[in-house]
Amino acid sequence: MPREYRQLRGARQNNLKDIDLDLPLGELIVVTGVSGSGKSSLAFDTLYAEGQRRYVETFSPYARQFLDRMDAPAVDRISGIPPAIAIDQTNPVRTSRSTVGTMTELNDYLKLLFARAAQLYCRECGVSVRRDTPESILEMLLERAAEQTPRAMITFTIEVPENFTSEEVEDLLAQQGYTRIHSRRGRKLEVIQDRLRLSPDRRDRIIEALEAALGHGHERVVVHLLGEEGVLAASWRFSGDLHCAECDIHYQDVTPNHFSFNSPIGACQTCRGFGRTQGIDYALVVPDDSKSISGGAVKPWQTDSYRECQDDLMRFAGMRGVPVDVPWKRLGSKRQQWVLEGEGDWEDGVWYGVRRFFDWLETKSYKMHIRVLLSRYRSYDECPDCAGARLKPDALLWRLGSAGNAETVLPVKERFRPVGVKLQAKRWGELPGLTIHDVMRLSIERCAGFFRVLELPRPLDQATTLLLEEIGARLGYLVEVGLGYLTLDRQSRTLSGGEVQRINLTTSLGTSLVNTLFVLDEPSIGLHPRDMQRVIGVMHRLRDAGNSLLVVEHDPQIMLAADRILDMGPGAGERGGEPVFFGTPAQLLRSRASLTAQYLRKIGDSPHLAREKGTVPFSSFLEIHGATEHNLQSIDVRLPLNCLVCITGVSGSGKSTLIQDVLYNSLRKLQGRPEGTPGAHRAIRGFERIGEVVSVDQAPIGKTTRSNPASYVGAWKVIRELFAAEPGARERGYTAGTFSFNSGTGRCPTCGGNGYEHVEMQFLSDVYLRCPDCDGTRYRPEILEVGLDGKSVADVLDMTVSEALAFFAGQEPVRNALEPLAAVGLDYLRLGQPVPTLSGGEAQRLKLAGHLAKKAGSRKAGKKMETQGGGAGRSKLFLFDEPTTGLHFDDIRKLLQAFRRLIQDGHSLVVIEHNLDVINTADWIIDLGPEGGDAGGQIVCEGTPSEVAGHAGSHTGKALREYPAQLGSIRGQARKKAGRERKAPVPGGGRNRIGILHAREHNLRNITVDIPRGKFTVITGVSGSGKSTVAFDILFNEGQRRYLESLNAYARQFVQPASRADVDAIFGIPPTVAIEQRTSRGGRKSTVATLTGIYHFLRLLFVKLGTQYCPDCGLAVEPQTPESILSQLSRAHRNSEITLLAPLVIARKGYYTDLASWASRKGCDRLRVDGKYLPTDHWPRLDRYQEHDIEMPVGSVAVRPRNETTLRMLLTQALEYGNGQVVIEAPEGDAAFSIHRACPGCARSFEEPDPRQFSFNSRHGWCPECYGTGLQLSGFDEEQTGEEAWWTEKWEGEAPPCPACDGRRLNPAALAVRFRDRSIAAITGLTVEAAGSLFDGLKLRGRAAGIARDILPELQSRLQFLSDVGLSYLTLDRAAPTLSGGEAQRIRLAAQLGSSLRGVCYILDEPTIGLHPRDNRMLLDTLGKLEGKGNTIVVVEHDEDTIRRAGHVIDLGPGAGVNGGEVVVAGSVRALMKTPRSLTGRHLANPLRHPLCERRPVRLSGRGHDPCIEVLGARLHNLKNLSVRFPVHRLSCVTGVSGSGKSTLVRDVLHDNLHNRLQRQGRRRHARPEAAGCREIRGEQHIRRVLEVDQTPIGKTPRSCPATYVGVWDDIRKLFSNTTEARIRGYGPGRFSFNVKGGRCDACEGQGVKKIEMSFLPDVKVPCEICAGERFNRETLDVRYKGRSIGEVLGMNMREASRFFHAHPRIHHALQLLDEIGLGYLSLGQPSPTLSGGEAQRIKLVTELAKAKPAADPQSVQPGTLYILDEPTVGLHMADVEKLIRVLHRLIEAGNTVIVIEHNLDVISEADWLIDLGPEGGDGGGRIVLQGAPETCMGEAGQSHTARHLKEFLRERAVEGR
Repeated sequence: MPREYRQLRGARQNNLKDIDLDLPLGELIVVTGVSGSGKSSLAFDTLYAEGQRRYVETFSPYARQFLDRMDAPAVDRISGIPPAIAIDQTNPVRTSRSTVGTMTELNDYLKLLFARAAQLYCRECGVSVRRDTPESILEMLLERAAEQTPRAMITFTIEVPENFTSEEVEDLLAQQGYTRIHSRRGRKLEVIQDRLRLSPDRRDRIIEALEAALGHGHERVVVHLLGEEGVLAASWRFSGDLHCAECDIHYQDVTPNHFSFNSPIGACQTCRGFGRTQGIDYALVVPDDSKSISGGAVKPWQTDSYRECQDDLMRFAGMRGVPVDVPWKRLGSKRQQWVLEGEGDWEDGVWYGVRRFFDWLETKSYKMHIRVLLSRYRSYDECPDCAGARLKPDALLWRLGSAGNAETVLPVKERFRPVGVKLQAKRWGELPGLTIHDVMRLSIERCAGFFRVLELPRPLDQATTLLLEEIGARLGYLVEVGLGYLTLDRQSRTLSGGEVQRINLTTSLGTSLVNTLFVLDEPSIGLHPRDMQRVIGVMHRLRDAGNSLLVVEHDPQIMLAADRILDMGPGAGERGGEPVFFGTPAQLLRSRASLTAQYLRKIGDSPHLAREKGTVPFSSFLEIHGATEHNLQSIDVRLPLNCLVCITGVSGSGKSTLIQDVLYNSLRKLQGRPEGTPGAHRAIRGFERIGEVVSVDQAPIGKTTRSNPASYVGAWKVIRELFAAEPGARERGYTAGTFSFNSGTGRCPTCGGNGYEHVEMQFLSDVYLRCPDCDGTRYRPEILEVGLDGKSVADVLDMTVSEALAFFAGQEPVRNALEPLAAVGLDYLRLGQPVPTLSGGEAQRLKLAGHLAKKAGSRKAGKKMETQGGGAGRSKLFLFDEPTTGLHFDDIRKLLQAFRRLIQDGHSLVVIEHNLDVINTADWIIDLGPEGGDAGGQIVCEGTPSEVAGHAGSHTGKALREYPAQLGSIRGQARKKAGRERKAPVPGGGRNRIGILHAREHNLRNITVDIPRGKFTVITGVSGSGKSTVAFDILFNEGQRRYLESLNAYARQFVQPASRADVDAIFGIPPTVAIEQRTSRGGRKSTVATLTGIYHFLRLLFVKLGTQYCPDCGLAVEPQTPESILSQLSRAHRNSEITLLAPLVIARKGYYTDLASWASRKGCDRLRVDGKYLPTDHWPRLDRYQEHDIEMPVGSVAVRPRNETTLRMLLTQALEYGNGQVVIEAPEGDAAFSIHRACPGCARSFEEPDPRQFSFNSRHGWCPECYGTGLQLSGFDEEQTGEEAWWTEKWEGEAPPCPACDGRRLNPAALAVRFRDRSIAAITGLTVEAAGSLFDGLKLRGRAAGIARDILPELQSRLQFLSDVGLSYLTLDRAAPTLSGGEAQRIRLAAQLGSSLRGVCYILDEPTIGLHPRDNRMLLDTLGKLEGKGNTIVVVEHDEDTIRRAGHVIDLGPGAGVNGGEVVVAGSVRALMKTPRSLTGRHLANPLRHPLCERRPVRLSGRGHDPCIEVLGARLHNLKNLSVRFPVHRLSCVTGVSGSGKSTLVRDVLHDNLHNRLQRQGRRRHARPEAAGCREIRGEQHIRRVLEVDQTPIGKTPRSCPATYVGVWDDIRKLFSNTTEARIRGYGPGRFSFNVKGGRCDACEGQGVKKIEMSFLPDVKVPCEICAGERFNRETLDVRYKGRSIGEVLGMNMREASRFFHAHPRIHHALQLLDEIGLGYLSLGQPSPTLSGGEAQRIKLVTELAKAKPAADPQSVQPGTLYILDEPTVGLHMADVEKLIRVLHRLIEAGNTVIVIEHNLDVISEADWLIDLGPEGGDGGGRIVLQGAPETCMGEAGQSHTARHLKEFLRERAVEGR
């Protein structure tokens, strides 16, 4: 198949040089190059950013606000990019809920396996707990009886109800034949079921007796063995429930969630699944036990805030004789306990103790500073209820495997014993298998071994086999990438970057995602050479599964295993950013231009420079004794000083633990500067030889762009002094500070010394523009006139380090400072390059250069001290953790040179490293291992490289020996592959399909479904057959969930789909996008522009390029001087006292604790927050989610002439703190001033532009009168969003536009901002077509072109896509509620599909809803284009045209609900039509013939015409003053293209006017309201009432259901109350209501579900565990009617219930109607919020139909009801459409009138009267194109799109002869 490419054009991100690339899809491409060459800029900031951004844009606006969406990269165009996932070294997860098991999804599979295959053992007796059946009980009885046939008595126990006596119950039992009572205990009666002999020949009688006893005894039965003369010999208890009969303990049935600590069902209730609880660590409270009480032993009481507690302690200690001057450690345990625990409460006047102090603090923890204080002394203690297992105790009683399986991996003494287990230790150890917590605590390698030998009862079903295979494969992946030492319960926040990346890599492989771009950052980091091929194998499998991999890497093994290599360069920074080479590894080896190729050819050809023992005399050592932290096994380590020591070993062997946790933390503490808790060890010796310990990492240096390499190494200070010493500088009085761009008067005041303008572009890449005043030089022009040897200070900043060394050849101080930069290979950097732009490797080498520079600067001082006998001081110990991360071969060479320089300067280096080049050049190697985890933590060997290479047991030694030969072999293999280029990959690794295996979600019957990728698939079937379950609950949720695993945990809690579906496996699934059409059209503040995202980019355009005009004067705003503001204040506030405030925060959310601290340090004791003054020393906890305005009061002054100097000083200070803005608090009110933006006419100041200024959803932008709606809406205020139900529903008449803003929604200041002489409201007033022409013809230059570079393409593409879906006539400011259904759907479709992703699976839910046949075909063409881009299209649909266009059809059924859930047929449309079992196929092959019944004649003109309802002069919205008649007692259909005015005419004009008029007639016969939206309405006398049968929900709570709405539930409750048992118990109908107390379940209040709150996770609803979702309590459920309880009846579907209540006409009639209209699959008690709009509409129809009775002559009856239906065929299958049509005809026959808005041609063909609006939508519609009977309209096609399609339709489907 042809190869597909990602096309990259004009990439300019960071230092990329406008590059173009074609990157093949489905390949492993390695991006390499020197550090800073642009690798990450290309891979992550460009390709990953675009792929991730485009996919995230498909989420809802609500979800997007929580997602870490990448900014759009600086690039001209990227096409063909799939959704992207980054697998880098960052670990964003900080919650302890995330573990290795959750990250790898192994927890999900394990909980499924335990729920399916684990065995329960009783906590008290240890017996296996199983469900007993009559058959199993019999077999056990016969086995126990052996060959004897003893007599036995079978009994069951019942409990006497509270309102009965024992005698009454015994009488009832006697009536049923139970006359023998074995025992009476309290209110319990043990009833004898039967006495018999336990003989095999009496099997039938025994089983019958056991069945009856289990039924009456609530699944519990006792079998008493009778001895001689009937004496009880033994008693055996059995249970048909999950119940230990011996201990009488009931256990709950388990689901997978019982084994999940992230589920409220399984999580320990005490710790909420965290495994630990919070307390106080008294070792932190008393950190220094050498201090006494008086010396401050109790640390928290040594501050002024709590000095009172210290005083209390001193006072009570004196009273109790406790010495206060004795060190704490010698105080004695009793006295220490007295200090900590106290004697009683503070109120009692006794010593309260440290513990009660902290208890008191906990009550104040709502205050931020208290929470900060508590965090310093927190202890995290093991949860007492779960002992750290995180789960509820009962979940830990389930065990998996045999005793032998457990013994192989975990000794008995190490197995976990759950809290509450009462078994003896020996008995507990004899139990077979492991608990899930045992499995979690195993190392992954041992865990893999456990599942390899796991024995489960045979035969295994396919699901269990698949689970075992998946678990084994994922564990195998983790072992392969060298992570076998980790445990599944290891918290992910404790993992290193390399471990996180490799886990994510294996997780990505395990998710089976396809068509995805995976971008990896150095997967070799932290990996021993031994494990490198394993990682390569995982990446190859990920590629072969149908994905693309882009890997930033320098390891030669990974590079040579790639399909292609992209070498970036040729240098770093400004000298990089270009592709030096792009091709196969074999081609790279032949390249002469590539620096990478030169190193690859050399590696292995010659031995490395190795240092033998004795080269460096090891005279001094640093010794670590008895290190036992983590897995270190009490090792003793000697580190030679003044040399390069390399710590190596396989992953997890304990390297970082030894160096970071033990050595570094201990040395820092010994030096009096602790950073972390030292790891466990006995002692460290020789530390006095170390002057300082320094950890050098790759973290960024500084955050400001003014920090640069020259200033970091101290060269810039010397250079500034040289410039200040120049004659020209001395003449002008310039000092060294004048030449600083960080402060002083020399820097450019416009850019503040940055040299450029940073334009923040929010969701686009920020733009950096040269400062227009200094042209990027950073200085004022006069400063640049001072030269040093002909060079200005800006020229020097622009020099590279190498150029500067040559220029300052004669200046030794400058050369000494700059030379270290060249020594570490940074000679290419410019002196003024901003430090934040450096790569990680460059930042690390710059830090090294800084240390070298300090040594060079102090060398002379050291010599001077030596001559005086003082010595040069102690050396430093430098620690490096994998310093080669991100470094090219050439960078490593330079790094090693820098290492040698440090050693020559007398320092010591300890390096954790796996890179063999570094290991081979070390002076001393310490190899830890031999393996990772528990098998590591030992010293395998130590010595010189040659000595380690000779060690037989060392993996490092083996790698050193075999490295040259191995690389030589890889190079040879790469050369052999030359000329044999890898064939274009088949997507999905040859399986070009999505496979869903054994789906059981909802009503699906264990089905297997294959969906071809890259094709158009339709899933169809009758309503309720399971279509949406397959498409959305399984396919969409799983595809999105797997992608979301790449996002951070915070984001996932807001956008995580529903829990994993009940399905065995899903293969070959790409990322998915759902486009559901049944959502709200939008609120009062939603417009076409906001729905499509166009308005976001318009706001950004106006903020950055708009010109603010004064709304009062019409003049453009300009800067003003402080003197101008001073003059205004003097005039406006003369003789008044004012307070000047500096705005610090303007309308931003947050706590601002740090800001308060900063203000306090400035001497400010209070800040004004939202108009109120708050103290800075006790800063309260602000509302984090509310926008705040915070100002700092600078001072108050009376505005009088004599105070002008004070006023000027305060104003200057306020403007400085407020960044050019000041707020004046005066008696007349507040006023704001700005030196940046003010009107030259009236001096009015304006705020800095902000996108919120143009938002009508924000108070900063909306019109203060209409709050952004643009309408006069009575009752609407700023607290409402416009999304509320009462605003999204239709309103009476048309609301007039707001007079304040003239309907433009924004305030005057926002409307006064113009771009190209247009306000933002003027642009949104354009049609899509006009706006597209405007932006296509827009020509910008200079700064404006740079800013708009990324905005314009976004606007143009979105406008074009709206045109492509036929919406070019809409205006951008068209309000969402005024859109037709079809328009709203296509807008959502355009917004979702505009991302132009490739390889995605788009899932659409009935996209033809609301579409005219003409528009439907346009939509199908659009979907065809999307399919052509390599995407998979899955559509849930009933539309015939859509089905016929599909390449693959999946028909589910054959029925609905319990009768559906099967794949009836899957294949082509032709195969569907040939399948007799398929209802869809039958209707396609034999479509409905029209008309179904005799057409009713209609005569609306001439004398004696039929009665009708007439609308005259309709002119609402786009209606063009039209007049129309609707015949009464007829079925009328209003149709037309989307947006033609159908809903406006029928719903807004006809329905609303008739509804108002008929209502008023009922109250006052003569009141006749004026018609709204039209001139007049006539004919209302022909109808009794008007009712719109819409799709709004029938209820809003789970207690509302179809049975209550239709009205049958009351009759059903009466039936139950009339049963004998109910009458005996005194139950009335109210007892059987789930809405009132008494009979309903109290735990869930009759809802059947409970909401569970979870910490850090979304709240979830779970079935009530008390009633199991049946809504009623046990006593109510005991009452049965015809053998069914009230809960079981509530769970019946309509069809089943209709048969069940056949003898009750009132109930049967309504239920039969529901079945006939296609709702037979719904249950009586289905919660109304779960019903679709179409289902709700049909339930309302049935409610009306149940009241209607056919009339003999419909036209002679009294006025009937006018029913109005808007698209009632929504969601209906073809078979259900036929049922609907018959229902509509029955309504007509009952004397009613029906008007239907519809596009379905079957319904249109059945109409008696047809009204077609159009001819187009929007302004092109609103006219009557034609009207008449369908046959009449067919002959008058003309401009009617409907007539043309109807003619074609009826040509094939008209009944012959009609």
